[in-house]
Amino acid sequence: MDQQLLDLYHRFVGRAFDRQLRFAEFQERKAPGADWTYDSETATLAFGKLKFEAPLVGSHAEHNDSWLWSWANRTVKLSITNRALGDTIRALAHRAMVPEFAKNAFPLEPVLGEHLAAEAVHVFGAVLVGELEYDAYFIAPYDDGRLLLMIRDDRLRSAEKHSLARVLSVFPQVMASLPLLDPRAALIEYAKSYGLAVAETADGVKIAGTGPGELTAIFDARNRLKSLTGTNVTMPKPPAPRKQAKAKPKAKKKAKPKVKAMKAKKR
Repeated sequence: MDQQLLDLYHRFVGRAFDRQLRFAEFQERKAPGADWTYDSETATLAFGKLKFEAPLVGSHAEHNDSWLWSWANRTVKLSITNRALGDTIRALAHRAMVPEFAKNAFPLEPVLGEHLAAEAVHVFGAVLVGELEYDAYFIAPYDDGRLLLMIRDDRLRSAEKHSLARVLSVFPQVMASLPLLDPRAALIEYAKSYGLAVAETADGVKIAGTGPGELTAIFDARNRLKSLTGTNVTMPKPPAPRKQAKAKPKAKKKAKPKVKAMKAKKR
């Protein structure tokens, strides 16, 4: 396994998952229930009328469990900006000391190990969110695997007033959703991303902010999380329920052709 890549994943996975939740919440508010479509030539990801610039960076082929970076995928037409992003990613091979960022394609299990190989899109998505400061990533399934799209959008950014409560709420979701080989490191780095103070103890960590409240995490001898609790943590108020407008009869419109989602060919 590439230990440097695994360390980067655990450094950024909490932050990236947090941003994924904000992205999903924003999409649900603005385009509830809308199906997605993707145009690789313009790097446009759309949920109905809600659109994001989302360059394609790579794909996980499930038939041979391999990774292919977008610049090496000859079956997909990319925008000039999208191709330029390839140069930025390749530069990470030297800066982050992860040679896989400069390779066109490679098998996943020798790089990520058995448990993380199946979630390669999340691993690379989390690392690129952290290293390149993206606001989210999107996983687009296709016939033979999954595509990884990166999103940078001001609409997804907001100040967090309840950082301790956010970490207390989100980190268990990270644990339940993604494989973590080092939960202790992942929690510490996630807390630090919010500027929280982390103090390591013999059996865990304590996390505090500038105000009242504290989080306590207990780990076993193998760094597996046993418990995460909060003391005097201020929780945010739940949002007020939205008033439902009365349904109005819709005027008939001429049918428009549907745009099909891009499907990558097998390689």
